[in-house]
Amino acid sequence: MKTYLVETSVIVDYLRGKQEAVDLIDELEGHLASSFVCLAELYEGVYRVKNKTHVEKAVRQFFASMETVFGLDIRIAKDFGRLRAKLKSSGKLIEDMDLVIAATCLSYNATLITFNKKHFERVPGLKLLDS
Repeated sequence: MKTYLVETSVIVDYLRGKQEAVDLIDELEGHLASSFVCLAELYEGVYRVKNKTHVEKAVRQFFASMETVFGLDIRIAKDFGRLRAKLKSSGKLIEDMDLVIAATCLSYNATLITFNKKHFERVPGLKLLDS
């Protein structure tokens, strides 16, 4: 079964009820996953809003529905280092958090679901969902 890693940009839109994101997630067939990196990015949003309790509850419920939430391990760390060195030397470096997400996908053969494709297209070998 195909594994899809749902990235922060899609999760934010999903939690806001944006139809494109809701349809994308709800109609997807496969193993749904995310990353603790995405959860960390979402917690920034939790701490920036007034109604923290409501937003945090929604974030936690979303992550409870995931079949897998990837942490950091040696495979991801090695792929991160390899990718960062390659992108830096070519002048195409992306943010470290996004690079960890990309390395997670590469390490576990997952397809990335993101609304930030232009950014992630810099990562060689990364599979992006066509939507």
